[in-house]
Amino acid sequence: MSDLIKRQFEFTRRAILKDIESGSGKNFDVQPEGFNNTVQWQLGHVLVTAENLLFGPSGKLPEEYGRLFGNGSKPSAWEGDAPSVATLVEQLKEQLNRIKELPDDRFDEKLPEPVIGNRTYGQLVSFTAFHEANHCGQIHAMVRFLG
Repeated sequence: MSDLIKRQFEFTRRAILKDIESGSGKNFDVQPEGFNNTVQWQLGHVLVTAENLLFGPSGKLPEEYGRLFGNGSKPSAWEGDAPSVATLVEQLKEQLNRIKELPDDRFDEKLPEPVIGNRTYGQLVSFTAFHEANHCGQIHAMVRFLG
């Protein structure tokens, strides 16, 4: 089962990266009409959510990423500079490599307490893959909308 979930992550993450590579890039910081955020925010949000759920809140990301891309955040409230799309893409690629290296036996580990209704690490990884697929659709729509 763990191989299946890892493949789902890789499939979804590669679809996101393909959309980014096919897009014009210059508009990724623009919030299209009818959307709640930007492509840049979507990328950061996917990165931060996966990092927090799969590797813990300390993870390997800068502390300010939670403020920029966490639940309830929005680009219109950003103060200062956010990481570039190119930086986020590199971090998404690196994170995918770490996800693919998760040991299979870890998927059976019980969590100390349920996280978003998930009782095992494997269930949490599966939920995180679902979350990412949802945002993959948003990114795809936004990139197409932006031309």
